[in-house]
Amino acid sequence: MPIFALFYVPVNQNFVSCGGLKGELNNFFAGIVPCHQMFNLHFRIMNVITEKKRPIGRLVELDGISYQLIDGKLYRYADLTLDKGFKIVLGSPGSEGILKNLLNRLLGTSIVSLEYRASEYPGMTEDDRASRFDVYCRDRNGAGFVIEMQNWSQKYFNKRAVYYSSLAIQNQAVEEYRRQKKLCKAEWNYDFAPLYVVSFLNFKNWTFEGCEKRANEYVATYRYCDVETGNELNDGTTIVFIDLERFDKNIDECYSLEDMWMYSIKNMSGQSSCPDSMTGTEVEELFHLAELAKMTKEQRISLEVSIMSRNDMLNSFRETLEDAKEEAIREGHKEASLEIARKLRISGVDIATIVMATGLSEEEVEKVSL
Repeated sequence: MPIFALFYVPVNQNFVSCGGLKGELNNFFAGIVPCHQMFNLHFRIMNVITEKKRPIGRLVELDGISYQLIDGKLYRYADLTLDKGFKIVLGSPGSEGILKNLLNRLLGTSIVSLEYRASEYPGMTEDDRASRFDVYCRDRNGAGFVIEMQNWSQKYFNKRAVYYSSLAIQNQAVEEYRRQKKLCKAEWNYDFAPLYVVSFLNFKNWTFEGCEKRANEYVATYRYCDVETGNELNDGTTIVFIDLERFDKNIDECYSLEDMWMYSIKNMSGQSSCPDSMTGTEVEELFHLAELAKMTKEQRISLEVSIMSRNDMLNSFRETLEDAKEEAIREGHKEASLEIARKLRISGVDIATIVMATGLSEEEVEKVSL
């Protein structure tokens, strides 16, 4: 009779079965497997964990499915809320079709095909830093699409979107001028193609105030228009903000394809498989593209670096917050002690007794104003 052992492996959020037992305990994989298999798996995972946080892009197989172990958690799919994951999955050759479906569904556009373009532009002077879009592409009619994943709060994110639109328009002008020059015309009449700047915002922001008036409460669309009549300038520039932070629907609440797209982009890294409700839809292909086991080792390593950097930053934020809380408690305790000391002195209690009662120093008690 084979010997079985119960083991726990730290993972992200969802779970799969190993050897038949299904259950979830505090975000751990639980499974019953033959003892010799358990020790073999434990040895492989501990080898990865004990690497001094050096990204290695290593895969671990569980129940026939490959996962990547990063910072003690298992991921089957890339994190699309991080720039690197978003670029690899939705900005690489071969992803044009899925990106087209995503934009058509959330923006209401009718894109037929897309072509990726260079996404980095030099600064206006030698001292200016270059600007890099997460994804930049054009459709077959020349319309441009700048797509950004913004995971951290930025004070002027709205102005950044306008700035990016100016860079993309300038790029169109340069390309058209060069084309005209080849035709011995060397002129451009400012008739640039339509441009969309699409920003996924995964932080609290003000762009969705009054969202109940919108057809899609998670998508805000801005164009230049007359402030009194609302007549659009029709220059072709459209700035779109998509609110990932406020999207909090569970998978069982996602009935529309728009909701399925939003859910998948926000929660992809926590999935163990494509949800049944999305199987056979246009969203299913996103899960195939985001599967880490299908990526190159270099891509997995770059994603691992991104996740580790984010985790380190979050841990630093948490430590700073805890330090601030402890400091506030100490300050509050001291203020209370000083107030008690003041009242005791007014009551005529001797300084030595006040020092013993409050924990303040003799010098601090003597300085208390009466």
